[in-house]
Amino acid sequence: MIGTRSLSPLEAKLILRMEWDKQPVITIDETMQDLGISSDYARQVLSRLARDGWLVMVKPGTYELIPAERGEFAFPDTNPLFIGSVLVEPYYFSFTTAAFFHGLTTQAGQTVFLATTTGRSGKIIVREKEYRIVIQPDHKFFGFSETDAYGTRVKMAQVEKTILDSLDRPGYAGDIPEVAGMLQLGKTRIDWSKLAAYAPRFQSQSLLQRLGYLIKTLGLPAEEKVLEQLSSSMTGKSKCYLGRTKRWGTGGEYDATWRVVDNIPRHELFSEIEDTSATKKQPGYLAYRLFLCPRQNSNLEPFAPQANALSN
Repeated sequence: MIGTRSLSPLEAKLILRMEWDKQPVITIDETMQDLGISSDYARQVLSRLARDGWLVMVKPGTYELIPAERGEFAFPDTNPLFIGSVLVEPYYFSFTTAAFFHGLTTQAGQTVFLATTTGRSGKIIVREKEYRIVIQPDHKFFGFSETDAYGTRVKMAQVEKTILDSLDRPGYAGDIPEVAGMLQLGKTRIDWSKLAAYAPRFQSQSLLQRLGYLIKTLGLPAEEKVLEQLSSSMTGKSKCYLGRTKRWGTGGEYDATWRVVDNIPRHELFSEIEDTSATKKQPGYLAYRLFLCPRQNSNLEPFAPQANALSN
């Protein structure tokens, strides 16, 4: 017994096995299998363990282990990427969430974005944090890898895939100016050949057009062969608008090479680039803490250099 947390012999068998295997979460089905009990009884066991502070519900039927090492106070994991990693399967983190993780933006969004191929798109609220589930078609579900995120192994979009996902669906990344900022901040870390190889897999003519136009307009250090590869992958002759017409309208200059109407005012398009240039040397610890647990950390001081996990 740790403090006021107690266990019956059956409950101890489950908790000890999870501790030994370092299993962070458990489901009703896994409990049935581990203990050889019925579904109803498994629900009762998990409910008692949650009541007594050994587990905490992440979503109906799925519980997080609160290890004995956390002692009497039995606090759950506050890392939203850990929680997000058990909400859907398969999954990977992308859009603004991956952009912040990779240092492609200085803004820690209040919403955590996950891509998956199953279920329905929508929002889930867990522990006062909003998670946005984005359904990706199978041909767009690639370009991610397992990485350590604040102490948890999770599946995260690669830098190049983060940018392409965001350009493909800019509403989940802020908008086109935010994507331009990502390209600018990541210009020395982007594998331009990989970016050019990934882009046609989206099967989107407008994505290729916008990407080529932004690389050219921002003066990014992509080799000419990268632009040639993007251009050669464009099969249609249609034009597209750089930004969403509902927000930016239909006016603007036309670029004949990429067949893009630049309907975003130049000062707006470059706004995120100017903002990140002004702030990129500031400590990132506050943004990191606000991302992990926004409400609990709302009064943090903006400078904590000893834990500046996100500084460049």
